[in-house]
Amino acid sequence: MNVQAPRRPLSVPAGPQPPAPGRAELLLAQWSRGTAEILAAMKTSAFEAAVLQAVKRLVDFDFVMTFGYAGPGRPSALGDTLAPARRKIVMQDYLAGPYMLDPFVQQVMAGTRAGCFRLLDLAPDRFRQSEYFRVHYRLTGIREEVGFFFPMPGAAVGVLSLARLDDAPRLTRRELGILRLIEPALGALCAEHYAAQLDSADHRAPLTHAYQSFGDKLLSEREREIVALVLQGHSTESNAGRLDISPGTVKIHRRNIYRKLGIGTQAELFASFLRFIA
Repeated sequence: MNVQAPRRPLSVPAGPQPPAPGRAELLLAQWSRGTAEILAAMKTSAFEAAVLQAVKRLVDFDFVMTFGYAGPGRPSALGDTLAPARRKIVMQDYLAGPYMLDPFVQQVMAGTRAGCFRLLDLAPDRFRQSEYFRVHYRLTGIREEVGFFFPMPGAAVGVLSLARLDDAPRLTRRELGILRLIEPALGALCAEHYAAQLDSADHRAPLTHAYQSFGDKLLSEREREIVALVLQGHSTESNAGRLDISPGTVKIHRRNIYRKLGIGTQAELFASFLRFIA
């Protein structure tokens, strides 16, 4: 009896293999996965941690914090991923008064309601010599901070900040580009998540009023403008350029401001302003 050998399967010609996913495809896959995780955490206390984890797959950060700006009082702390000890320095001390000199707050005052901004790109030319940096920001240990601005009900604005600490490298141009690409989606997710957490109101009034009212019985309108710029960290040259006056005139105004307020240094000016808004 003849035993037939088993038939071999017909060979199928190999078709073209799909190309290996490139870096852009891998980043898109990571962001798609992260977006699903953020959606699952919406309206829960896990939202900030989900955002941090999703973004870290694309660009590394150490923590997240979110503030809402509206109404006649201080900003509202909406959420964060900070340990208690660091939360006191970064958030609670910030809300005690220094927030008014925050470059992100100045951007809110200018009318920005959406977008992705690196804090150092918005900061004045003498930011690291400013009292805001010396008294508050330096103590936070933050090296890099990127804010995602998003609209809230009424005229309110929220800012979700992603931060790197001092031992981390600077953000690269490519990393900033990635963050700006995800901003529309992340901003929309934040707007939905935080929508009910803040009363709507005119967010510009209290900040503008504080600058206009500080020393109003002693200082002229021009002197109050210079006080606001000095406190924010603008140099004499930057003051002059913004106000269209000479640097010498700015120096004269500063001497008059110090004399009228009975102070002698920028640190004393900052302390006087914090006492005023308190």
